[in-house]
Amino acid sequence: MSSHLLSGAVTGTLVIDPRLNGPRRSANGGFAAGFIARSVDADVVTVRLHKPVPLGRKMNVVEDDGAGIRVVDGARTIASAHRGVLAATDPPEAPSYRDAVLARAAHPLAGMQHPLSDCFVCGPHRPDGMHVTPGFVPDRPDLLAAPWVVGADVSSSGMAHFAAVWGAIDCTSYPARALRGGELCLLGTMTAVVERRPRVGEKLVVYSWTRLHERRRYETSAAMVDAAGAVVARADATWIALRGQRLHALRVRRRPAPRVSY
Repeated sequence: MSSHLLSGAVTGTLVIDPRLNGPRRSANGGFAAGFIARSVDADVVTVRLHKPVPLGRKMNVVEDDGAGIRVVDGARTIASAHRGVLAATDPPEAPSYRDAVLARAAHPLAGMQHPLSDCFVCGPHRPDGMHVTPGFVPDRPDLLAAPWVVGADVSSSGMAHFAAVWGAIDCTSYPARALRGGELCLLGTMTAVVERRPRVGEKLVVYSWTRLHERRRYETSAAMVDAAGAVVARADATWIALRGQRLHALRVRRRPAPRVSY
């Protein structure tokens, strides 16, 4: 182990359940970031994913010179986290729940197999997934949205797991332009605050917009709102487009989408 890793005290361990994948062989970025954020004593936390987060493997959480924490796998730093600040931005008007359902139905890759089609959070083909599949809001092409009805399998004591909220808002924060063009992006950093954990059965709308696009980097913001329009969670995300890879490139076959009626 490197001397740098020895400089921080081990404060805990982290294992991501293998079912919580994003890309097929690594963790969903939002879920992973949400688990990691719990190790930082702050309401608003920034998590940076340095490498794909492994599934089913024990990682150490270590102090990072008083500035936050790092998650390490042997000699590799997988992620780091520290107190964060959200961008000063005025969110656009939230779409209705009905429009969020229509947006999900309009997901441009519905029925296609691609690198993220089996994501636990947004994969439309996961029978055990959350089905927070973002699509374009009717008549608002620069806005992505998805509905989320909180399920008991991602909850405890009647409320959604903290990391599940991060996961739902992460997948919906995918850049609209990248989704439209079939561009494969991976989450780089996520800064979020959870105002409250929503209840099982609660109907929510998650939506996002892009603040900045420079070459392969996208800066997006997202919000989760309840039936009264109150903010449940907010986030800013940095997405990095992979060179020479597209979501369309690995389309293998059409698969019937599951019936999701809520």
